[in-house]
Amino acid sequence: MKKLYVLINVFILMLLATACWNYREVEQLTIVAGFAIDKTFDGKYLLTFEIVDLHEAKGEGKVKSVLVESEGETLMNAIRNSIGKNFPKLYFGHTTVIIICQEVAQEGVLKVIDFMVRDAEPRLNLNLFVSMDTKAGDILKTKVLTSEIVSEELTNILDEQKNLAKALPIPVHKFIHALVEEGISGIMNSVCIEVNNEEKIAKLCGTAVFKEDKFQGFIDEEETYALSFILDEVKGGIIVVDVGSGPEEEKISLEILKSSTKIEPVYEDNKLSIKVSIDTKVVIAENGSKKNYTDKEGREELIKLAEEQLKKKIESIIEKIQKEFGADIFGFGNKFYKELPKVWKEKRNEWNEIFKDLEVTIETNIKIEHTSLLSEPIKMGD
Repeated sequence: MKKLYVLINVFILMLLATACWNYREVEQLTIVAGFAIDKTFDGKYLLTFEIVDLHEAKGEGKVKSVLVESEGETLMNAIRNSIGKNFPKLYFGHTTVIIICQEVAQEGVLKVIDFMVRDAEPRLNLNLFVSMDTKAGDILKTKVLTSEIVSEELTNILDEQKNLAKALPIPVHKFIHALVEEGISGIMNSVCIEVNNEEKIAKLCGTAVFKEDKFQGFIDEEETYALSFILDEVKGGIIVVDVGSGPEEEKISLEILKSSTKIEPVYEDNKLSIKVSIDTKVVIAENGSKKNYTDKEGREELIKLAEEQLKKKIESIIEKIQKEFGADIFGFGNKFYKELPKVWKEKRNEWNEIFKDLEVTIETNIKIEHTSLLSEPIKMGD
């Protein structure tokens, strides 16, 4: 792992030191927008490349893509075997997406990361995905809705979902950081296929959990939402608060203006624990209740409900990760490593076991700013 870290630094220096020594005309390139990594029945790598069709773009004025498949004993071998399929050499300088099948992810993604670091073309800010319940290549065969290129559409969907706290930004460099840093495990976004009006569409469907470089399992979108708060990645979105029960469920939507998370490592009486404090500013965006929650008493009641329900979701995902995966995707160990290095040095070899039963205290603080509603909910006449 440490060798990989050194290699990354060398790679960055190479980028800073180079200019246009390998300049090539666009016509000489086969631009890869994204590619998928699968395995064949006989254990070879099967790569599916989504290639930008520049010739088609010249004719119709729209940039479209075509798919090319190639097999090989190694990733590089499969890439080289693509040469001669009526396309110039593949160019990865504009690649935005890599989709990895579950089988490859379970074996370990270090080979994929190694390729990304060693090759001078791929950018370390491209997005990593694990395909759920389907071949990775099948994702690139889905119908596009807002773009002519599936890889571009996936990138756009990810950007939108990040702003709603339904997905997390996981570029290559962030996953590498999790590999080489102490006390933290990596994650990737998961992508699946949804059938809509008999058409197959790609959609994000949660997060893939890793331990070291090996895939452990998935968490869903709601759990990813809770994870976003812990990782301090909430830029916006909605907190839905249940305020009623019975046949008519009443809910209120709180729009998130700002959220920040502080994680504090604690060491007392030879025991390690973590304190997570989450401060969130919101506005009341929608009132599906008959009760007025905009006065002082109503706001205090609403805040209490919102804090309790958010806390419960966060506690639930922490317990699930601890018990089912044992992978510190929260970076709790990394907090001890950075802030209590002597303690970490003493406990690091036991961390995997400590993490499974680590006591984590959650504190949620929600503040309602100016309301987006009328002073009282709208009531229908008799």
